[in-house]
Amino acid sequence: MAMRTTTYIQAINEALREEMQRDSNVFLMGEDVGQYGGLFRVTRNLFDEFGPKRLLDTPISEQAFIGMAVAP
Repeated sequence: MAMRTTTYIQAINEALREEMQRDSNVFLMGEDVGQYGGLFRVTRNLFDEFGPKRLLDTPISEQAFIGMAVAP
C-alpha cells in the first residue's frame, strides 16, 4: 500500500476542517483567516463551508486578540 503524500498546509487545512466538523464550538480568529483564506492559503475554503461566525478576521492588533479571547 502506497503512503499518501501531502504538504504541511494541506494537512493543517484538513485537521482544521475535521475539528470544525466534529465540534461546532471550534472557531478560528486571526488576520486574514476568513475570506482571504489565511497566510499561504492554509484556511482555504473553510470560510465558504463554516461562514463568518466561525472564521473571524481580526485586526492586526495583539490587544484585540487578547480582548476577544477573554471576552465573555
